[in-house]
Amino acid sequence: MNGVRTRPDITSRKGIVSTSSIQASMTGIKILNSGGNIADSAIGTSAVLAVTQNNLCGLGGDGFALLRKNNKVISINSSGKSSRNIGAEIYEKRGLKSIPYHGSLAAITVPGLVGLWIELEKHASFEIRDLLADAIKISREGFPVTHNYAKSIEATLKRTGDKNFIETFSNNGMPPMQGDIFYQEDLANIFQNLSDEGLESFYRGDLADKLAGAFKSSEIVIDSQDLRDHHAVVGRPISSNYEDRTVYELPPNSQGATVNFNLNALKYMGDERITREEKLIKSQLISNKFRRQYIGDPDRMPLPQNFLDESFFSKIKEEDLNGKSASGKDGDTTYFAIATENGDSISMIQSNYTGFGSACVPTETGISMQNRGSYFSLDPDHHNFLEPSKRTFHTLCACMIEREGQFEYALGTMGGDIQPQVHVNKIYELINLGLSPQESIDLPRMSIPANIYEDPDLLVYENGKTLDFDINKYFKRFHQTNYLNSAHGHCQIIKMGENGTLFGGADPRGDGFAMPL
Repeated sequence: MNGVRTRPDITSRKGIVSTSSIQASMTGIKILNSGGNIADSAIGTSAVLAVTQNNLCGLGGDGFALLRKNNKVISINSSGKSSRNIGAEIYEKRGLKSIPYHGSLAAITVPGLVGLWIELEKHASFEIRDLLADAIKISREGFPVTHNYAKSIEATLKRTGDKNFIETFSNNGMPPMQGDIFYQEDLANIFQNLSDEGLESFYRGDLADKLAGAFKSSEIVIDSQDLRDHHAVVGRPISSNYEDRTVYELPPNSQGATVNFNLNALKYMGDERITREEKLIKSQLISNKFRRQYIGDPDRMPLPQNFLDESFFSKIKEEDLNGKSASGKDGDTTYFAIATENGDSISMIQSNYTGFGSACVPTETGISMQNRGSYFSLDPDHHNFLEPSKRTFHTLCACMIEREGQFEYALGTMGGDIQPQVHVNKIYELINLGLSPQESIDLPRMSIPANIYEDPDLLVYENGKTLDFDINKYFKRFHQTNYLNSAHGHCQIIKMGENGTLFGGADPRGDGFAMPL
């Protein structure tokens, strides 16, 4: 096994918060230390991430979670639908063959993150003003910019002409440098509105009216009715068995079911005379075919009930699909996990989609709107065709694992389309190879970057990754990156050991920190 241990696992008997931001981890631990529960900690943690990592997530983006409380796991899907005022004809009239990644025409889906907080608040014990206090303070009083955050702002400034974005995230066009203190007064005011008026005000209230007005002035199609219509979907997660565990993932329009299908594929493939890594790669290529055809807006395309059956796997395995060559484009997202001694836990992911999303900042909001809608197709024959009030196929997924009915793991990663692959690889390393969370996170990675419109013909792997199979058998192209490259995701993992000790790992590919209670 070729790997370098970058840091020790964090251990605790009481609780762990593992995020990709030190400020967010500190807030989550502080809330738990003050007597807050898992939902309290999650809201506070998520809110701070929407300040310190709003290049990856924010009030203009979406959120999903698996929440385990009182020995019950629920899924929360707060991805926003496309505006009821948008359609493919708008792009066709402009001669566009795809939805742009930047600008107002990319900001076409309702932001869902606050809707996720609304559902979590139903399980919380603290007042919302207490849970948002750190987000307000950090955005108003500033925080030291990290290397990754500074690079993201610099890159986005080069490709956007949005006046409000430039004013919000630069000093006369000059990006902040690592270590500079970054202030976000407009964002602080929006958080203060949420604190004073309640979370519902984001969708239904004075704040919603203010946001709708700001959207209109920025030529964003989302209006007051679109905001009022948004509600998170709460339900049962997708689950399947792997070894002697129950693996939970988010149902569609999340791509989480790909993980369950893939884990079953490893079982149905049997004892093929191929190496461990070749079997993982082969199963992921088959699972990619399943994902391309069967995951979308569940209101329009329900997941097949037999998708975990061996007969269904055999059908997918034999199918031949054609698409364009893989672009290898990354997605920008942030994932965190929290777990406490009683087994309460959350596996949560939130995102703008690509860096700063659309980079469209409505006036006096400080919010960079997501560009999740750019994943829609303009092909009317494709199941992910853009239509009004529709949820797009969503790359966000989060995982939780139980053993004999008890919490064992919460894990997830950023990384756009490669997220299911990271889940499967980490699950294999944790369960089959017996690695600790940090040992698994630190291993050199390989990934297959392709979206649902592309052929997975490219393999990307980190320096130090030993490939014990013939790459040319499966891929037309391959590319080696440096070790600890963000293209392979930023992963966080929490494990509960058999004696009740919690172990936490965080990804050095990002700005991750796990902290103990």
